[in-house]
Amino acid sequence: MRSYATRAGRWPLALTLIAVAACADDQLSTAPRVTRPTRQALDGNVILVTSPSGASVPGSLPWAVNLATGTSVIQFDPSLAGTTISLDATLEAFAYITVEGPAGEGITILAKPTAGRAFRLRQGGVLRNLTISGGTTSPGSAIWTQGPVLLEHTTVSNNHGDAAAIHGHDITLVNSTVSGNSGGGPASGISVASSGTLVLNNSTVADNDWGPGIGWQTSPGSPPLVTLRNSIVANNGSGSRNCDEWLQFDYQGMNISSDATCGASAALLIADPMLTGLADNGGPTPTEGFAPQSPALNAGVNCSVSDDQRYVARGTNCDIGAFEFTDFTAVTLTIDASAFTGAANGAATVTGTVRCSRAGDQFDVGVALQQTQKVGKITTLVQGTGGTGITCTTSAQPWSAVVTPVTGAFIAGTASAASSTNNVPVWVTPSSVSKAVKLVRPPRR
Repeated sequence: MRSYATRAGRWPLALTLIAVAACADDQLSTAPRVTRPTRQALDGNVILVTSPSGASVPGSLPWAVNLATGTSVIQFDPSLAGTTISLDATLEAFAYITVEGPAGEGITILAKPTAGRAFRLRQGGVLRNLTISGGTTSPGSAIWTQGPVLLEHTTVSNNHGDAAAIHGHDITLVNSTVSGNSGGGPASGISVASSGTLVLNNSTVADNDWGPGIGWQTSPGSPPLVTLRNSIVANNGSGSRNCDEWLQFDYQGMNISSDATCGASAALLIADPMLTGLADNGGPTPTEGFAPQSPALNAGVNCSVSDDQRYVARGTNCDIGAFEFTDFTAVTLTIDASAFTGAANGAATVTGTVRCSRAGDQFDVGVALQQTQKVGKITTLVQGTGGTGITCTTSAQPWSAVVTPVTGAFIAGTASAASSTNNVPVWVTPSSVSKAVKLVRPPRR
């Protein structure tokens, strides 16, 4: 953990006054911690949302939030899957609540200008399979919580206040994304109150503008502890400031930051994760994908979640961040029916084609050739290997490899050839093919 010092005088007077005004209403640093209900306690008390209305009318989400108690689970009628609910006012939850969108298409909760922010959680809660956007009130333009909050398979995006999109003192994100928000003061993405905690588990905080992606809402007390576990923090803040310098960190698994503001650790890679921007990549919520060349690919360590934000199964070596890459390059190899022999050194030339689902990938095509030769009662096996390098295209292109025998010489007749991809990048799926070929002498010119 880092040492820390007072932050007095770090901000201009105007921002200090804003923070003081906010603290008059936001007592997160002194609020008592709330015990999180167990999953067993949540079962059996479902409130079903049947209306897409953003007003407090029977069947609506605001109506359900008003009814909820500490053991309530708010779910949505299947007919609402993929719906956007435009809130007339902030969802004020006085009890600990769980709001769970459908896993297939999710629910978008959009705060109208009259709403200010989407959620104000007095006791905390669980938000799952939701996209939360449109908030403008600070702090916490999307979510302000005074109790522990857990986000799962959820995206917080396009919220624009004077401070971070999420604000609280006990915040956990699992398979979730905070992207495309703006806010000044302590942070643009997530601000944590003094002595608070933030846990990012296979989550992504990226492309949030103005303040740092993750910051500290100053008030009396020690700096928050941020736990990074197989997560990405990238491209945040003006001048690319991902983290407030006064935060304390616990690094687990392997993480990526696009700058050095989130500290230094063997479990933190300072690199460009090559994110491709927030988009509909399937699943209940938008996600930040990444290019196949990204250092996030297969780089997770001690992965603890079995799927990604989209409910796509993760590999044994999970990817870092909320998104699991699945667009691997597929390779199709063929071997031609005839190969040419008759070279002075006894070599043979084997040919075929190669085609890729993605253009530009570079690797080797390796060839193994063997031929059984019989002279009288003596049987000899002649074999050798060869190969060639290629830059793959999406249309079939020819390849040609000279195979030099280890001993003896290839002669006209039948042989067995096998071709495979070698030295492939991690995002290219290996491929191989075998075929009986006829060795022939090349035609005379």
